[in-house]
Amino acid sequence: MTSCQICNAQDFKYKCPTCFIKFCSVQCFNVHKELPCEKPAVAPPSENLPVEHPPLTYRFPTADTVPVEKLQALAHSDELKECLSNPHVRNILKSLVQSQTPETSITNAMKEPIFLELAHACLKIVEPEKFQHELGKRF
Repeated sequence: MTSCQICNAQDFKYKCPTCFIKFCSVQCFNVHKELPCEKPAVAPPSENLPVEHPPLTYRFPTADTVPVEKLQALAHSDELKECLSNPHVRNILKSLVQSQTPETSITNAMKEPIFLELAHACLKIVEPEKFQHELGKRF
């Protein structure tokens, strides 16, 4: 493990929320805070160097696993971006992530027309055949 960047005597347990310097105790943090610190400048990525990302794969795929290509296609959906621009939709999603009872929360979210719009936008991309079939049943 990395040592405290203040005393260098112990392993670090904490990081400064501003400059991310590593420290081991309140005493070391107080020493660090005697001088003002700044958020580190992030070097902009070079436009000349290609950024390579490892291929995304699932460790434990199942029959219900959505292909990575379809998940990546969600990022390019204008309809989905428009849904996500609504603060109410974002609040619903936050509550789903934080829920202790996700099944109940999803059931409740599906009663919200704005959330259904988001779900439909996702299904159009992830399962277009199934989405078209479901639409045909309704009309």
